[in-house]
Amino acid sequence: MIDLSETAFVTLDTDWACDEVLADTLALIEELSLPVTIFITHETALLPKMRVNPLVRLGIHPNFYPQLNNNAKGDYLQEIERLLSLVPEAHCARSHGLVDATPILSAFEQRGITHDLNLFIPFSSGIQLKPFRHFSGLKRIPFFYEDDAACFEPVLAAPADHLFSSPEGLKVFNFHPIHLFLNTESMERYYDAKPFQHNPECLLNYRNQSVERGARSFLKELVCTARAHGIDFAHVEDL
Repeated sequence: MIDLSETAFVTLDTDWACDEVLADTLALIEELSLPVTIFITHETALLPKMRVNPLVRLGIHPNFYPQLNNNAKGDYLQEIERLLSLVPEAHCARSHGLVDATPILSAFEQRGITHDLNLFIPFSSGIQLKPFRHFSGLKRIPFFYEDDAACFEPVLAAPADHLFSSPEGLKVFNFHPIHLFLNTESMERYYDAKPFQHNPECLLNYRNQSVERGARSFLKELVCTARAHGIDFAHVEDL
């Protein structure tokens, strides 16, 4: 059994990142020797590389927005099955935008998903998080940090606060390749860069160079702080 006081977890949602941006994230993972679970939104030439990397496990990140907007080509089950055809080994799921409902959770479980990460409860809530078993059969893994949501916090708590404020609590951090590439510290930066999200050369012009603030800076400090205090990283599937 994993000791939550000595373990943290990192996940990533690809969110249709171009291969150059995704490759940048994979290089960062290697640099940090960081175990991660990557939630896939689309087919990419980098899938084989991710599959053979022992640091990486793959999950699915279905997008149900088209169904909500009544402009989908198929139903929610087809979206789940589309992604499982790309990543049949997946045991974890997180919906884009955290779209959640009992039929979705049941569909996950019926198709071999064992862990779901649709519950975001921000660190600022002060709530101690724990994994728990849902009646669908899934294990639900709440998370308390997300790089884009952090941009809306009036005062962003440091990595050390996230690690040590609730020693016995679950510590799951979620990032996106585009925000790691830009080192996003404000949504204004992301919105300015978004028209160029598939043009990595142009994206470089929007990168935040701060070593103190931003998603990439936060992740690096998180890993450094955790390991300096004996906290290791593991995959959420192991919970």
